[in-house]
Formats: sequence, C-alpha cells, structure tokens
Amino acid sequence: MTSSRSLLAQALDRPGVRVRTLVQLRWAAIAGQLATLLIVGLLLGFPIPWPSALAAVGASISLNLGLAWLYRRRDRLEGASALLHLAFDLAQLSVLLFLTGGLANPFALLLLVPVTISATLLSARATALLVAGALGLLVILWQWSLPLPWRGVPLELPDMYRVALLIAIALGMVFLSLYAWQVSAEARRRQAALVATQAALERESRMAALGSLAAAAAHELGGPLGTITLVARDLESALGNDPDFGADIHLLNQEARRSRDILAGIAERAEAEDPFPFLPLPALLHEVVEPFEPTRVPVTIGVMWEPGGGPAVRRSPELLHGLNNLLSNALRHARSAVRLEAGEDSADFWVAITDDGHGFDPALLPRLGEPFLGPSWSGSGSTGLGIFIATTLLERTGARLSFANMSQGGARVELRWERAHIEGESRMAAE
Repeated sequence: MTSSRSLLAQALDRPGVRVRTLVQLRWAAIAGQLATLLIVGLLLGFPIPWPSALAAVGASISLNLGLAWLYRRRDRLEGASALLHLAFDLAQLSVLLFLTGGLANPFALLLLVPVTISATLLSARATALLVAGALGLLVILWQWSLPLPWRGVPLELPDMYRVALLIAIALGMVFLSLYAWQVSAEARRRQAALVATQAALERESRMAALGSLAAAAAHELGGPLGTITLVARDLESALGNDPDFGADIHLLNQEARRSRDILAGIAERAEAEDPFPFLPLPALLHEVVEPFEPTRVPVTIGVMWEPGGGPAVRRSPELLHGLNNLLSNALRHARSAVRLEAGEDSADFWVAITDDGHGFDPALLPRLGEPFLGPSWSGSGSTGLGIFIATTLLERTGARLSFANMSQGGARVELRWERAHIEGESRMAAE
C-alpha cells in the first residue's frame, strides 16, 4: 500500500498534458484569432495593424506545426515544457491585444483561457507561476497599448472604467484558476484512489483464486505423473535387484509416489477452499481477525448468535479486504482494546468495529471515505486512502458505512447490510 500511495502521489504532482490536446486547443485559438481579424478588419472595415497581427498568429501556427512534427500524438508534456507552451499562448494573445486596444478590446477576457487550462492540467506551482505572469501582462496592457481599432476619433475609456476592467479580469483570473485547479485536483485524486482500490481488489482476487489454480495444476500434472509412476514400477520389477541401477530405480519409484501424495494433498486442500464460499458471519469475522494475531492490542469478537449461527455471507475479496483495512486502522490507533461486534435487527444485519483510541478528528469526520484527506489527517501520516479503499470495496457488497466517535472515547465504524440482500444471496447460492 505504501509504494502504491507514493506512485499515486507522484502522478498527482505531475499530471501533464498530451501534445495532441495542446495542439488542438491552439488550432482552435488560431482559427478564432484569424476569424476575428478578418471580420473586424475586412468585413467591418476597422483599421488593423495587419503585418504585426499576422506575424503574431503566424508564430502560433509555426509552433503548432513544429509540435506536430517533433512529437507523436500520444506524447505528453510535463512540468516546465507544458508551462512554457501555455506561457507562449498567453504572451501571443497579449501581443494581439496590445496591437488592438489592450484592455479596451472586448477579447481581453480571453486572457483567462491559458491560466484556466493550466489549472486543469498542470500542478499548483506551475499554475501559480502562469497566473503571476498573466497578472504582469495584464498590468502592461492596462498601462500601454495601441489604440483600439475605431472609425474616426479613437475611443477613449474613462480611467475609472479602465481600472475596473483591470480589477475584474485579474479577480476572474485568480478565482477561475483556483476553482478549476481544486475541481481538477479532486477529480485526479479520486481517479487515482479508484485505481488503487482496483489494484487492491485484484490482489485479493488473485489470492482467492490460488486455490483453484492449485487444484487445476494438481489435476493436470496427475496424468503425466501417473505414467512416470507406472514406468518406475515396471523398471523396479525388472531391474530392482541390479547392482548398478537398482538403488537409483528404487529412489525414482519412491520419489514418484511421494510426488503423487503431494499433488493429492494440494488438490484436496484446494478443492476444500472454494474461492467464494458462503460462511456464517461470526466465522468470517474470526477469519478476518486471525492474520492480526498475536498483536499488541487484543481483539475481541462479540456476536448475538449461538455458536454456528448467524447469517451466511459471501466470502468475497471485497468483504475480506475491506474488513481487513478497517480492522488494521483500528489496531493502529487503539490504546488497549479493539472489539468486533455483529448482530441483526428487523431490517439489517450489522458489524461494528470499535477501539479505545483518540477517535476520528471531528473536523474530518464528515469527509471520511473520501480519498487523500491530507498528509496527516489522523496525526500518523495517513492520507485516508485506506479507509476510502475499504469503503469502496464494502459498498460493492451492499454495505452502508457510518463513522462516529463514542461518548466514552474511541472510534466506531458500523456496517449494515439489508436482510433481504444477504438472505437473497444465500438463497441463490443454495439453489
């Protein structure tokens, strides 16, 4: 789990952007810029500094053609490379705005686009650098620019209005970048956590399938080994007393019989361990606790059914791994005791895991079950990824989870399954 978490953290720090995505976005910007210049300059007849404006657009076209030539479509740009490309787009747009009125140009609002793209695709540090550069260019455009293309006397906006434009665009730039980065970072964290959940489930499924694979291997090897045993017996009958080869033939026959006994034992154990049997819930709780014994904190189990009683539940990888994660978390934070309880009421079957530790942080209690709560949400360096994985896996079994702090101290995690769901699975298995 630790190595998976570190790899996910690295992936979150450097999301990057595909060259194909960057090229497509820039082509869309180039098309919009050319269309705007042609409409304003030719159709509406406003004066445009054509050589300089076309040179600025041509620079973007040249860069895009160079990217398409140097990179494959699936290549990614990360870190400084992606930041430089977005900074170029910001500077190129600023040049066009400088040539056509600065902040008085209605298209000055497009300065928000590069920083918003950076917030959704790049790291927080890269986005902060780009926002700082964008604010600097914004101040330059506010202070210096060529007149806005206009028929007759050039349009002069009041100074107060120009200041308001500067403040409005700057605030919009900062707010949009923060909002877009937060939303995209949350999406990346959840996707990374789901990948970790799937990896944990696959590991648990592979472990559960080892029994079936062992049984299949034993059956497949039984045929060739039977032939070897038969040949060894014939050789022992014919040459068992030979002074040169008798001892080797006896050893060969003995090892063949031993191999058959080993394969027979593997097959019996594997067939007895169905990967997904139905077990009474108390028996499954004992199986969950067994890998943690002995431990510094004793784990006690209390159920309301008589021995051998309780609902039959599917021994699935999701249920085992989810309960293991929750029990491991309780043991890590408990002072002297952890308890597993199980029972039923008229509507549900339930399991509760309690410990006598410090309990959950009240500020984060409503968010438990979300991925990557922070670097040390529990005071132990944990990020909450384990509880997210457990919650996701257990919800696949139909469980509803709730987290709470007990009045006498310590934490309590409760899982509930609808009776109809558990009993329906048991009936389907019996049929």
